[in-house]
Amino acid sequence: MTPRSPAAFATVLIVSACLGPSRAHTERATTGTGGLNDARWLEAPYVVLVSLDGFRADYLDRFPTPTLVRFANGGARAARMIPTFPTKTYPTHYSVATGMYSEHHGIVGNRFWDPVRHEAYSISDRATVEDGTWYRGEPIWVTAERQGMVAACFFFIGSEAPVDGIRPTHWNRYDASIPNETRVDRVIEWLSLPAATRPHMITLYMSDADDAGHAEGPFSGRTREAVSRVDAMLGRLLEGIEALPHGDRVTVVVTSDHGMMRAEADRAQVLDTTVFRGIRVSEWGPYASVVIEDGGPQRARRLRDSLAVALPEADVWLREEVPGRLHYRADPRIGDLVVLASPGATVVAPDRRPVRDGFSHGWDNQTPDMGAVFLAMGARIRPGAWVDAFESVHVYPLLAELLGLETAEGVDGRLDVLAPILTGATSRPRPRPRSRPR
Repeated sequence: MTPRSPAAFATVLIVSACLGPSRAHTERATTGTGGLNDARWLEAPYVVLVSLDGFRADYLDRFPTPTLVRFANGGARAARMIPTFPTKTYPTHYSVATGMYSEHHGIVGNRFWDPVRHEAYSISDRATVEDGTWYRGEPIWVTAERQGMVAACFFFIGSEAPVDGIRPTHWNRYDASIPNETRVDRVIEWLSLPAATRPHMITLYMSDADDAGHAEGPFSGRTREAVSRVDAMLGRLLEGIEALPHGDRVTVVVTSDHGMMRAEADRAQVLDTTVFRGIRVSEWGPYASVVIEDGGPQRARRLRDSLAVALPEADVWLREEVPGRLHYRADPRIGDLVVLASPGATVVAPDRRPVRDGFSHGWDNQTPDMGAVFLAMGARIRPGAWVDAFESVHVYPLLAELLGLETAEGVDGRLDVLAPILTGATSRPRPRPRSRPR
């Protein structure tokens, strides 16, 4: 396509996501705006938040990515975006959407046990994924809908559930079989609707890089091909936006949920629940969440010490001992003990000991290999801007600023972190006086 000046492009925010099972048609929400923008938003900007699951920050420099390079040259780029801990798809995506750490928004893993509800949440369970009572905080599409701005999601963690009673006006149950071309074209269709019903906040998700990285590793030929495909799909999106009469009001930013690295088979450490009785392990792999089903604080400390000996390539903490930098101790859903393996090592059940190396994510979020990509380009994005590594919770305030929305209460992210990539004064919207959903 013919290059245009950076100011002519929307600012597309791309943030990664990975989801669960299926529905090929668009659903309509029954709450929120009811599908009509308030009059004050008719001339407002638009933002497309595109998620590239598993897209490592350094893929930009390792593989040919002509569209993303144009983003880097004509807009802003970060050294890397630091995902929240644990570096798993569901918690990291929901942190991008809400601007909150996992310990605050409640999605503390892809799977976890809630000791208050006495129930388990799992990404493979449609009932929990679509039950809004599991989700705290306020994702950006709910922020928009609550303030009278139509939102649409072609896949994103949390968008399938009525969070605080609200879904985006348009949403889809996840279906991995829907081609990326179809997803991109639907976004353009939404942006082509009449102004009264046209969504201003849109999400888009593609999993190619994550699928390839898990299968053959981050630097494989298969991953190279996957990166090329999503780069081309972004080009398709931009071409569609450019053809719109209001294309210069669409904003685009790029991130992902986490990176990818090798899990070494000979460094897998076995946690045997038949030896350490009376515990439930909610999550395995680069980290483990351990619920103690019987016994008090003294047993918890003894078990911590015993596991530390049994798992030499891991840190083992009581929940209240987890380092503050991980922001992973306030919520009982985290478990009684948190086990974090050293990068490349894993914690496995006896019957899941690997026979060969694999590829995964979930380790310490400060591990460079877990770093996610972040790029942005649009009318308010400063061309050539560069930012150092920053935490993903700061994306939500940027989205709210670009859309002109007030931020929700309880947000951990701050606008000032990414304000340097913006042109013009920032409004620094104050949070609305509203209690955080329980």
